[in-house]
Amino acid sequence: MLFLKNLHLAYEKKNLLNGVNIELKRNTVTSLLGPNGAGKTSLFNIISGFIKPDQGRISFNNINLLKLSPSEIAKCGITRTFQDLRIIKELTVKENIVLSFKNNPEENIFRAIIPKFINRNFDKKFEIKAKKILEQVNLSDVENKLAGKISYGQQKLLTLGCAIANEPELILLDEPVAGINIIFQEQIKKIVDSLKQAGMSILLIDHNAEFIDSVSDEILFLNEGNITKFQNYLEFKEIVLADFEYY
Repeated sequence: MLFLKNLHLAYEKKNLLNGVNIELKRNTVTSLLGPNGAGKTSLFNIISGFIKPDQGRISFNNINLLKLSPSEIAKCGITRTFQDLRIIKELTVKENIVLSFKNNPEENIFRAIIPKFINRNFDKKFEIKAKKILEQVNLSDVENKLAGKISYGQQKLLTLGCAIANEPELILLDEPVAGINIIFQEQIKKIVDSLKQAGMSILLIDHNAEFIDSVSDEILFLNEGNITKFQNYLEFKEIVLADFEYY
């Protein structure tokens, strides 16, 4: 599915990636762990096309991603969330979902202009799809609220809903449960489990040990530019956390 081969990336004379090799399998949840500044988000940025590595190759379903822009990569079936959320706070929750759909003729236009000019007469099919996703991410009761007026935990759910709306094969989740309470953490865990059951693959970054342990099929540990692979959180804890505290 996704293959990263011999990736190198240096930043301010520090080797963030030093020949990284990763293979992500279909229908799995993989967690990427590592100390702050190790290059985890940089690796996400490379996969999603926002930066280019100094060396190496990336392929997704036999497509060379290094030749593509972020929007072209998204069309190939990879979408992501960001630590800074990147929702449009001046639009409603439902409108944020609708603008995330593939093949929405309004998307390119209205993301480029002032949000208040959005045409709220959506195609009925987008309306129906949006309501299903809002139900999936537990936001049906706030669908008509402005995204900037809902709680931070609900905004996290909204970013996940926007990612789902893009109909990806692979979702990159950057700290999906950071800064939210146990109720929202449990909701996101259930959503991640349901996405896996529906056939999606997920690569996520987080520091919440309980969440990682509950959702991960495999754990990758990035440190000093190198990747170590673990089959479960217990193995990771016994080998890494015994000698290295990174939280």
